[in-house]
Amino acid sequence: MHDVASFLTLPSLNYYRNKVTMALFTLLARASDGLPLSASIQDDDHSVDLSEYQTRAKKIFRRLSPQSPPRCSINSEPLVFHYIIEGGVCYLVLCESSYPPTLAFGYLEEVCQAFSDQHGLEISKATRPYHFIEFGTEIEKIKRTFSESNSRKTNQLRGLSHNLQEVQHIMFDNIDAVIQRGELIQNLSDQANKLVDGSKRFRKEARRLNLSTSMAAKLAIVAAIFIFIIFVRFWFF
Repeated sequence: MHDVASFLTLPSLNYYRNKVTMALFTLLARASDGLPLSASIQDDDHSVDLSEYQTRAKKIFRRLSPQSPPRCSINSEPLVFHYIIEGGVCYLVLCESSYPPTLAFGYLEEVCQAFSDQHGLEISKATRPYHFIEFGTEIEKIKRTFSESNSRKTNQLRGLSHNLQEVQHIMFDNIDAVIQRGELIQNLSDQANKLVDGSKRFRKEARRLNLSTSMAAKLAIVAAIFIFIIFVRFWFF
């Protein structure tokens, strides 16, 4: 069990509170194995180290399964991860908790559309991390269209946040729950593997014992016949 308080203790975000920021970073990964495919360009203006959040994002990727919700918001106070899974790719963005989820998901959908158009047929062929790193420049272009200064797009999408039908299928979760679930699944998998190994050893030992029992029975029969022959020869000859 993780200590939730220590797990969620992260650097101060005073810098971000003084500056409107749409997405702190964006990561794309293959949903089947968590392989990172692309990422947004690191903004040198940010003074806060986001490496811990990037590590958590990769843990989320590794926890993905066919049963994972296609849309999810994962609370990691004081920030929040939003992701969508589409076409075998997980598109994830880290935002301030005050940033409207509708805008975040609208942004991810546009990133998804652009990536699918450019690399949709190449996803399964990627063999190394960040195989499509050049797509980071495209991510930055899309991010600029969702900046607070672009009031037309943001106002249009912000208005949708009042429509429950737009957000009712989004699952909300907590980062420590995601990690703990992944560890539980791993533990169950380990236990299952141990049971399988134990079963194999049991069957092997059972076969060996059966063979030994069968051999002993045959030897007993041979011995009985031999004794009978000796007995007959002794009494009748």
